[in-house]
Amino acid sequence: MEIVQPHSTVLVLNSSYEPLHFTNWKRATILLFKEKAKIISKRVIRLINYVIIPFRRMSNMYPTRNLIYKRDKNKCQYCGATKNLTIDHVIPKSKGGEDTWENLVVACSSCNVKKGDKFLEQTNMKLHRKPRAPVSKVLMDLENSNIDEWKEFTFTS
Repeated sequence: MEIVQPHSTVLVLNSSYEPLHFTNWKRATILLFKEKAKIISKRVIRLINYVIIPFRRMSNMYPTRNLIYKRDKNKCQYCGATKNLTIDHVIPKSKGGEDTWENLVVACSSCNVKKGDKFLEQTNMKLHRKPRAPVSKVLMDLENSNIDEWKEFTFTS
C-alpha cells in the first residue's frame, strides 16, 4: 500500500483540518512514520497535534506581480483574455493610485491601453470582480488547484 503518492506535493492540514502548507511526498512520509500525522488521502495528511501558527495577513504583504497574476488566475479582469497580460492600476498612479492589493489587477495589453490614465467610470469598462487581498497564500494556491483531493479543503467566498 502506498502511503502518499510518490513525487507529489502533499497538502498538510492542522489537526483541526485547516490547510497549513504544502510539502513534498518524502517529508509527508517522514511525518507519517514518526506518527506526527495521519493520512487522509494520497495527497493529504493531517497533523496529530495542533500547531499554532501566527496568522499573517496577506493584506499586510506587498503584492508582487506573481501573486497578482495568481490571485486573478492569469486572466484579464476586464475582458477575460489570457494572452498578452500586464498589471493595471485601477486608480492610475498619476491620479494617486497605489501599489496595493485593492488597486492592482491583471489586464491584457488591449484593455490596459484602452483604459490608459483614466478612472474606470470614464471608460465604460468594468472589473469582473473587485480586487482584494487573498486570505492566505495556501488558500490562494488551493483555490487555483485542479487536484480533486484538495477541493474539499478550499473555502471560497
